[in-house]
Amino acid sequence: MIGPGLIIIPPVAKPTEPTPGALAVATYLRGRGMDAEVLDLNLAFHRHLWSAPARTGTGRGPGATRARRARTRSPRAAAALAGPEGYRDAMAYRQALADLLLAYRASGDALGVRLSPADLEIPGWSPLASGHLARAARDPGTLPIGGLLLPLARRVLEQDPSWIGVSVTFLSQALPAFGLAGWLRREGFQGRLVLGGALVGAWRRRLGPGSLVFRCWDALVAGPGEAAAEALARGVWDAPGVMAPARGVWRPPGPLPNDWASHPPPARPEPGYLAPGPVAPLALSRGCYWRRCAFCPEATQGGPPFRAANPTRAVAAAALPQYSWVHLTDEAVPPRTLAALARAAPGERPPWYGFVRPEPALLDPRLARGLAAGGCRLLRLGVESACQALLDRAGKGTRAEHLGPILRNLRGAGIRTHVYLLFGLPGQTLTEAEGTLEWVRHHADAITFLNLALFHLPGGSRWEAELSGRGLLGDHPPEEDLSLYRPFDDPKWPRRDVRRFLADARTDPLLGKILRRTPAGLTANHAPFVPLD
Repeated sequence: MIGPGLIIIPPVAKPTEPTPGALAVATYLRGRGMDAEVLDLNLAFHRHLWSAPARTGTGRGPGATRARRARTRSPRAAAALAGPEGYRDAMAYRQALADLLLAYRASGDALGVRLSPADLEIPGWSPLASGHLARAARDPGTLPIGGLLLPLARRVLEQDPSWIGVSVTFLSQALPAFGLAGWLRREGFQGRLVLGGALVGAWRRRLGPGSLVFRCWDALVAGPGEAAAEALARGVWDAPGVMAPARGVWRPPGPLPNDWASHPPPARPEPGYLAPGPVAPLALSRGCYWRRCAFCPEATQGGPPFRAANPTRAVAAAALPQYSWVHLTDEAVPPRTLAALARAAPGERPPWYGFVRPEPALLDPRLARGLAAGGCRLLRLGVESACQALLDRAGKGTRAEHLGPILRNLRGAGIRTHVYLLFGLPGQTLTEAEGTLEWVRHHADAITFLNLALFHLPGGSRWEAELSGRGLLGDHPPEEDLSLYRPFDDPKWPRRDVRRFLADARTDPLLGKILRRTPAGLTANHAPFVPLD
């Protein structure tokens, strides 16, 4: 008989919804008749900070003042932002968020770490160093947040699971995940302990059987986790994507099971997330349907094939009346799926938002109106640049002349837009970057939110190979053997100058007005429902 299992979401990730990978695997396993539940320790970690921030001090100075204010204000602020009342007034929303951020800063001061709703940085520790991760598992009490992880581990063991899967999506979850594993073993857990999630998939090519990360896990799972999780829960180690060197298993990721899209999020969402109501993370496709960008490792190294749910099934899957919002977590929602969502009758699903490529289909204002009528409230667009020559070099497959009309169509339909731009791409010139900012100014009335980001070069991409051949790549610190990016510098536009350019851009009056709309700390996760002035 197969015993019950737990899939854990470790801190630190934004506490607005559960991370989708853990939900997808758990619902798949339950659909196969297995006892598997999700335990969101990330939410528990954040709740502790909201209710009891920085319970150290009684001294003087800015840190002590922040701690006192946080203890007074943050519980009320968190309660407001965990329900619809916190989103009815822009001024009240901003005040509640500011009060809540006090709790993170005060707790970070007390713990000696940099802490926010979305991130954790521990001085002297790197989530990219396998030696640091192994040390967190070997001696979790040495982590500055180790004392907060122990009660979370004990909460896990109270469930008496026969197996535990830990799902890591973000780098900010890596050190806490290893610390939790260390506490679970110290507290006597003898069952199967497995690490999976998107971050493990990104690490796969950097791992070897002798890696220190395997010292605290029975197995790591890379790629689609459904079939591997089922096999491991049944005690079968030799499954696609499983890396278990102690058992002689080292398998590449396999395909998604045929019924990967047939299991919806839980019928009873967990309350308490920082959102106006329960948010359902839902993927209607897996992988990227484009996969030709010069900075994408999948474009050169392959990976699981792109899979999309049948458009009719996708529309049905998004009908989740027990949720207040649906977050489509696809890497980019496919055009066929967008068309199906636009054709569906209004009111068939909660309001939704997701990420899209600026495809030609969005040039049709009827599609934008159909999306809005079908519940779309925000689209995040990976624009990257408004310079066609740079888009071509990057392999984006999008047209600069389409960008403005797409934004105008979405604005006319009442759909918010969150535009993502990259600066410091290989070969980009200052003139090209200035042209992109001028494009933003020209279309400012159609851009609700804006992200100006410094480009980081993913390892394994086509651009990495090109820059290596030109001798422009640097080396990451030797201990960071799990680094996902490669340092580089471009003599056409040195990195220090790019950073200076971005700092200046953020002071631009028109750009700054757009940037200030983005909620501090929660950014894109609150963009769909933050009240605007």
